[in-house]
Amino acid sequence: MARATRSPATTATDAIEPLGAVRRSQLTSTFGIGAIIDLEKGSFMPMGLEDWERATGLPSLSIGEPRLQAMLGVSHFRLGPVKEDIPGTNQVRARSAAPAMRFPEWHECPRCHRIGKQGSPFELAADGGRLVCLAHQATVYTTPVRFVTACRHGHISDFPWEWWTHKDRPDGVCDAPSLYLGSYGRSASLGDLHITCSACSIGGKPTRSSLGEAFNPDALSAFNCTGFRPWLYDREDGCDQTVRTLQRGASNVHFGVVCSSLSIPPASEAVSLIVQEIRPFLDGVPEATLPAVLAGVALQHGVSVDSLLAAYRQLRGIETQSTSLTEHLARAEEYEALSENREDPVIGGVVPQFRNHALEPPRSLHAWFDMVGAASRLREVRALAGFSRIEPYPVSAERVAQAIRDGFVSPLSKTPRNWLPAAEIRGEGIFLRFRTEAIDDWIDKNPALRSRAEILEEKSRHLAEQRGYTREYSVTPRLLLVHSFSHAFIRQISIECGYSASALRERLYVSEATSDRAAMNGVLIYTGSPDSEGSLGGLVRLAAPELLEPIVFRTLRSAGWCGSDPVCLETDPKQSGDRVSGAACHCCLLLPETACEKFNRELDRAVLVGDIEETFAGYFGRVAEDALWLS
Repeated sequence: MARATRSPATTATDAIEPLGAVRRSQLTSTFGIGAIIDLEKGSFMPMGLEDWERATGLPSLSIGEPRLQAMLGVSHFRLGPVKEDIPGTNQVRARSAAPAMRFPEWHECPRCHRIGKQGSPFELAADGGRLVCLAHQATVYTTPVRFVTACRHGHISDFPWEWWTHKDRPDGVCDAPSLYLGSYGRSASLGDLHITCSACSIGGKPTRSSLGEAFNPDALSAFNCTGFRPWLYDREDGCDQTVRTLQRGASNVHFGVVCSSLSIPPASEAVSLIVQEIRPFLDGVPEATLPAVLAGVALQHGVSVDSLLAAYRQLRGIETQSTSLTEHLARAEEYEALSENREDPVIGGVVPQFRNHALEPPRSLHAWFDMVGAASRLREVRALAGFSRIEPYPVSAERVAQAIRDGFVSPLSKTPRNWLPAAEIRGEGIFLRFRTEAIDDWIDKNPALRSRAEILEEKSRHLAEQRGYTREYSVTPRLLLVHSFSHAFIRQISIECGYSASALRERLYVSEATSDRAAMNGVLIYTGSPDSEGSLGGLVRLAAPELLEPIVFRTLRSAGWCGSDPVCLETDPKQSGDRVSGAACHCCLLLPETACEKFNRELDRAVLVGDIEETFAGYFGRVAEDALWLS
């Protein structure tokens, strides 16, 4: 739920009528802090962490994930609030609602098409959320305007309607502007819209300006960024970024920086979960008195005090790795956990949050894969650490704080907090580990592969430099192979397991070998639901050899021919532009963006089946040709 607030000083003890409803998990993704949400009573923006602390009773909703906490430098995470209805009314308690403010402030009357703000000329309706136009005898609710302005540093403001309307008027903005949004009625194009001021004129005609050029990159070059941060209700001085016009509901208004981690042993074990439940109390207890404090907990759950002490110290050790634990190392730990059998016991009624069975792949797949993991119980924690506008800003968890200081990522609070909003996702997954020696041999035998990957690597590097972020990986044949197969596999198993492609997600484990660490080449395809105990097993059952074998072959058969071929397979990576991909289109590899870790970039179907000119063989190559049609 959300409630309106005009300033961070709003009290949170009264009953209020809600503005609308969003799911708890959406507060850490689509509708997170700084996003624009269209609710039943208008368009609003969730406020920052300070307002969450003032407005809600969130400390009771704390969750933990030690490795992710260490990388992000926080002590815990908090779930979004759940509405608390007041019986006999249509109101909720303010402390159970996520605070929000109206944005954009400018509205349009759907009847007379006048535009303005609350108090000039519209007024707040009796429900405390919507605005009404008083120019009509009947109640007419206004609607938010379609355009806003933003810069790459995350600042966002209302479109400068008065300035734009009068920009061609020699005397500038008139003393009492009265603006109306109109259309010539000739087409549905942006150029058909215009803004008219009825209070002044140019050459005897009402002042009027077309919106046709509003989206040009330099359209607002004469208009300085205001530095406004509505979600924090403040302004930053000295922003030198170019302001751009955006559609209010466009996807580029808000790109959440969401960092995630799987719960793996030892933190996922039942004893560790028992300790995590009482961590807020244990952290303030002297070391000498810990055994006495834990004695009652040990008796309640039927475990020894020593095991609880060991789990507590182990968790503290993980959390103090903040200077050494990186997202790459964290992925390596998950890769190892997914590669082995794990079925920890239930202790005192507490169920472990990670269960995995390592299986041999079917004999027909031995040439390509060396292990299949059936993860029947998974828990993922996704934390919202910041956001960007106009372009996504890829950044690893341990570098988010620096990206915020550099201005590339917008903060969720005015001052750093010891917590971040997060969501728990519980579900299941299937893990496929490629045979490392087979990949190495394939790359060595196909020199043209490296040349093709280097083209995409150069484009990826150039894109990163252009947008100002640091890449922590390289585009290699290994990455293209694992990522492309992941997309093809998701498209196929969405038919087999009952989940849509948008309900599935990939988690890539790819790196080249180093002097102290072996190469990683695996992918976890998983699904899950927030605020539930998991999913129904339709995905993990596909790890069974008798089911996996035909699915992989059907995946390869689908990858061998695309509805856009031969154009798709003939795609030259040099001409891929910002897509940073080879042969990949909506008919063969592209997925809903919720399913892909890399924004549908760095894909190439040719690495699976070979390129059109046969300069290199696909990884599955001729070995698969005889088997493809047996499925």
